[in-house]
Amino acid sequence: MSIGPEPILKAGNDTVSWACIFCRNQTLREGAAAKLINDVMEAIHEIPRMLVDWDCHNLEEVKMHLGCFPAGRWPGAPDLVKYFDQKLKDYGLTTRQ
Repeated sequence: MSIGPEPILKAGNDTVSWACIFCRNQTLREGAAAKLINDVMEAIHEIPRMLVDWDCHNLEEVKMHLGCFPAGRWPGAPDLVKYFDQKLKDYGLTTRQ
């Protein structure tokens, strides 16, 4: 098992953290949609494991999982792939779209 490259590790960690903060904030609203919270958790739950088992995973797979969250279905929800891509750039990694 190997840990992912530092820019990917940092971007993935930031994205999972941001998604968790978003979910936490949603639960502070009266009537928070359980489906919304579940959709976010479904998209991110494998990311930490993928980042520390990089021999078996890759950037496209991470983005595929993040892309499972249908942000457009939820007003104000984050686009996790866009956020991840921006973080990759912030940490000096450019990728093909």
